[in-house]
Amino acid sequence: MALTRVESIAGLPLYYDRFNGTSYGRHAVAMRPFIDNDFLHQCTACFSGMQAVLSKHGLEIGQIWSGGVGRSGAGVSYHHRNRAFDLDALIFTDGSRWVADTFPARPFLYLAIEALLRLHFGTVLNHDYNQAHRDHLHFDNGTAPRFKRDARSHTLFVQHALVKLFNQSVGEAGADGVFGPETEQALNRVRRNLGIGSFGDKANWFAFLQETADAALRYERSIVDAPDLVA
Repeated sequence: MALTRVESIAGLPLYYDRFNGTSYGRHAVAMRPFIDNDFLHQCTACFSGMQAVLSKHGLEIGQIWSGGVGRSGAGVSYHHRNRAFDLDALIFTDGSRWVADTFPARPFLYLAIEALLRLHFGTVLNHDYNQAHRDHLHFDNGTAPRFKRDARSHTLFVQHALVKLFNQSVGEAGADGVFGPETEQALNRVRRNLGIGSFGDKANWFAFLQETADAALRYERSIVDAPDLVA
C-alpha cells in the first residue's frame, strides 16, 4: 500500500475539526494525513469536480474540514487502509460554511454535495444511515460508483432527493432506506420526466446524480429570508 502525505486535495487545504469536544464545525487545525495513492487520485478528481459545479452556483470552496482519514491500529476498515474520508464541513471563500450535521435544516446543499461524491465513490454513508454518521459524510473506494437498490445509504439518498427536490411521495414512512414499490414508482416518474433510463446503466445513474446536484443547488441559492414583522 503506497501512501502519500498531503496537506491539501485539489488545491484545497485540509483541516481537522475534532481536536477537542467543542471544535466540530466551528474551529479547525491544519491536518496532513497519509492517504492511499489511488484513493488520493479519486479524491482529487472528486473535489475538483465538486469545486467546478459549486462555483457555477456562486460557491467557491476555500477549505475542507475533516473528521479524519486513516486510523491507527490493526483494524480492517477502509480508514485503517487510508482509503476513507470523513467530510465534516466545507468553508467557502465568502465566509459562509456548510456543516454536515445541518442536513435536517439545510438539506439542499447536503444533497448536492452527496450527489457529487457519489459520482466518484460507490460507498457514501449519509446522515440517516445510522447515528454514527449524523455529523459527517463518510466515503471510501471499497466499491465502484453505481446504484445499488439494496444498499440502505443509496436508497436513503434517492428517497430524500425524490421528496425534497422532485416533490414526490415515497410512502407514509418517508425516507426509510427501504426501496419499496412506492419509492420505485416515484423514481420511475422522475426518471421519465428527466429523460433518464434505468439505473442498471451506470451512465443513467450518473445523469440522475448530476440532475440532483443541479436541482439541489438551485434550491439552495433560491432561499430567501422573510421580512421582519411590522409591529
